[in-house]
Amino acid sequence: MSTPSDSYRNGANDSLLHASAEGVKFLVLLQIASRLLTFIVNQILLRYLSPELLGISVQFELYMITILYFSRESLRTALQRYGINKQAQSADNSSSGPLELTEGSSAAQAQTVVNLAYISIPLGLLFAAILAPYYVSSFVSTDTASQPYFYHSVILYTLATLLELLSEPGFAIAQQMLLYRLRARAESAAALVRCFLTCGLTIYVAKIGLGGARDAGPLPFAMGQLGYAIVLVVIYMRQCWHIAAQDSFKVGLAKIKSSSNNYYQSYFHKQLVGLAFSMWMQAAIKHVLTQGDSLLIAWLATTHDQGVYALGSNYGSLIARMLFQPLEESSRNLFAKLLSQPEKKDGQTTKIDSVSLHSVILILQNILRLYSIMSVFFFSLGPPLAPVLLRIVAGSRWSNSAAGTVLSTFCYYIPLLAVNGITEAFVQSTATSRQLHKQSLWMFAFSMGFGLAGYVFLKELSWGAQGLVWANAVNMGLRILWSWYFIHSYFREAGVEGVSVTSVMPNWILVGIAAIAGTALRSLQGLQTLNLSVLAKAGSLSLLLLGVCAITERKFFLECYRLVKSGKGAIDDPTSQGVKQIHRQRGQRRGEPVRKLPVENEPENS
Repeated sequence: MSTPSDSYRNGANDSLLHASAEGVKFLVLLQIASRLLTFIVNQILLRYLSPELLGISVQFELYMITILYFSRESLRTALQRYGINKQAQSADNSSSGPLELTEGSSAAQAQTVVNLAYISIPLGLLFAAILAPYYVSSFVSTDTASQPYFYHSVILYTLATLLELLSEPGFAIAQQMLLYRLRARAESAAALVRCFLTCGLTIYVAKIGLGGARDAGPLPFAMGQLGYAIVLVVIYMRQCWHIAAQDSFKVGLAKIKSSSNNYYQSYFHKQLVGLAFSMWMQAAIKHVLTQGDSLLIAWLATTHDQGVYALGSNYGSLIARMLFQPLEESSRNLFAKLLSQPEKKDGQTTKIDSVSLHSVILILQNILRLYSIMSVFFFSLGPPLAPVLLRIVAGSRWSNSAAGTVLSTFCYYIPLLAVNGITEAFVQSTATSRQLHKQSLWMFAFSMGFGLAGYVFLKELSWGAQGLVWANAVNMGLRILWSWYFIHSYFREAGVEGVSVTSVMPNWILVGIAAIAGTALRSLQGLQTLNLSVLAKAGSLSLLLLGVCAITERKFFLECYRLVKSGKGAIDDPTSQGVKQIHRQRGQRRGEPVRKLPVENEPENS
């Protein structure tokens, strides 16, 4: 029998699911638009750039991302576990007079988010002061430092990074209020400005010159990044100012009255600051792992090899950035809001209600199964077709280099990247401070293994950039195993079975046809020469596999469509394939009846 609390939780969960589904659509569209624009601009830039200069731009991007990651990532993750109470908002609006920033009110909750986001700015100044001298004096080679306008570019990249951190309060408010349309507008406009500035200045210098020279070095990339940061700050902060005026909080730092002394100096929430501090070490290790390929190739390879790897990496991770990254980000936010519970003094968490558990299990299962279906295409069709696509879009100059081999290898790595992203999103959304510390220790061990594998593959075996991709694959496999163990333990402690391996596997008929199609593709002669008859055969095999997928996974795709379309769909339908699978996993054994999910404050055996 349903209770009022169950009905409220169902309504709240449906609202979150609908907002998250809308958010995924906006973020995917944002990524597609920005990546497509970047792709077009890069195709133009490849006519004017050497592999060496492309490698230098990758180093600058690593420098910028490192400052941003160390300054804001742990704060962003901590804030995802904090919610703004809409019921408090309604109560506040019914009172007379201006709203007061008192703990518990919606205005104070929004101000808590804004205040904590501002911590990223002094952190950015600190890390910029540490990393900029190290980057210039120790990290880059003499050839890199001798590039035209190199030091000007370092200054501009540093300034752009600090300006981007000024937009953090606006980003935090947009993230908390699920304003994905605002994010899409701000980041797409900023990406547009960056592309036009980078491309325009590069072509201008190549055609006309700058200071009597036809080579501006990395300066166009620096100017583009500066334009990106300016647009981001203007759009985010302007919209944040409007929201603050409506909801009666301030865009700048403001004190919050607290009777229980929950704030440092009445500004920063103690529990959130402590959580962010706990997550910082994990974020630092994760950044080393995430950007470890850039670090290793910067230390162990020439700028030419760095440029080849950068091109293969950019094309190889295009799908991951357009689809997997928005899905991971939205899911992390959704998991945190559905499952995040305050910690008790003994470090244990309060009990999660069955409605939220049921929703999260189904969402996680569907995403992982979608990834496994996509991996069938990556494994079978990707490696033989990747060099052909590279030859078409980048020309023979790049396809004749090692970039084609690197891109083929990426097809085996991308599915691991996708699975790791969603499983770690669950861990970051649900783990306690103690569990996050434990994960940090394991990730440190994985980073050592990644570094060792990279050294062996790059130096000892001389696999070049291809070896770096395999080292990343080993690292991702280890991280997935740890996250999977955590997810299994989490649901076991909650009293339910989580997602099983068999429930996320694709149809065996699809796997068999994919193996046959992949073998046939690899045996075709003339793919590299773009022979039309051979390309037609490759296209026919690809369409055949796509048709088999549509037939064998039809029910699953329809269930996902209902989930995205309505924000609930399959979760509310007790006859859906996913819900049936979950109930079978809950306790159905041979000769045993299906056990219902335990409901909070209700005995299991009625």
